[in-house]
Amino acid sequence: MPELPEVESARVLCEKHIVGATIVSVEFNEDGTYDEKIFKEIDESQFTSALKGRTVKAARRLGKHLWWDLGTRSTPLFHFGMTGAMTIKGGGSIVKYKAFAVDTVNWPPRFAKLVVTFSNGVTLAYTDPRRFGRVRLVDGVVTESPPLSDLGFDPLLAMPDEKTFASLFAKRAAPVKAVLLDQKVAAGVGNWVADEVLFHARVHPEQPAKSLTHGQLAMVRDAMSMVVTVACEAGAISEKFPEDWLFHHRWGKVTGNKVGGRTTAFVPSVQKKTSVNAKAPPVAKEKKMKQTAKRPAAAAAAAKTAAAKPAAKRPRRTRTAAIVKLACVF
Repeated sequence: MPELPEVESARVLCEKHIVGATIVSVEFNEDGTYDEKIFKEIDESQFTSALKGRTVKAARRLGKHLWWDLGTRSTPLFHFGMTGAMTIKGGGSIVKYKAFAVDTVNWPPRFAKLVVTFSNGVTLAYTDPRRFGRVRLVDGVVTESPPLSDLGFDPLLAMPDEKTFASLFAKRAAPVKAVLLDQKVAAGVGNWVADEVLFHARVHPEQPAKSLTHGQLAMVRDAMSMVVTVACEAGAISEKFPEDWLFHHRWGKVTGNKVGGRTTAFVPSVQKKTSVNAKAPPVAKEKKMKQTAKRPAAAAAAAKTAAAKPAAKRPRRTRTAAIVKLACVF
């Protein structure tokens, strides 16, 4: 499934080839028919009239969603679903997918759902073999209406500070991977990105989110920023990802359970579950406070000693040079 890096690649493709150009023609499907499953709640004539004759001012993205700013109230918004992709005639596909191939030989490409021709001679096709993608026409400010208004932070565009990031996990009892996949938390993070992030952060995907320490969450945040940045700089082409990334070992023939309802790759020797410490009962807490109150001098001395100690170093993020033993959960 196209995730943040793949959709960012499509945005860059649009920015390079169609921004500044005017839409000359709008066609549908290989045979010219209109796929009502792909085009969400909008008819063919309405979609065509909203695009034709308009100039693309900018190509923008938030999470897994991409849209063209036409300088009007009607904005075409794309969600790539499982197999959506954009291709430029003569320019190649946006990315080499592991799960499916994009036709770059025939034109229009096989499984084309939308073919748009521009005034600069460029033709762009949106393809979607499995038809889980959606193309909408949003009226008004696109970011203020669903689905964009329902999304969380975008880790490439607006990574929150450590405190804010940690607060998103503090009360979540679900496995940390399930929380990462929640688009209301981190927009654009999908299955492979979540696995890669947790691998580099050395966190087990089944670890309850609220049990993670501030140090662990800081590592998850740092790993998320690193993974999406490096993947986007590589144009989402997996062959350009670092050799020691977990991504290159995801498709081993192993079986197991699911995490967050998704196939999950991880390295047990690197990503260990940590104990979930139960909170002390109220009585014990009161007793401790009373004892402290009886010995204020001792308590003050202990506090002074603790403050004098250097802060514990955050666990160093090391990469496993050879990842041979993977546990994959299906």
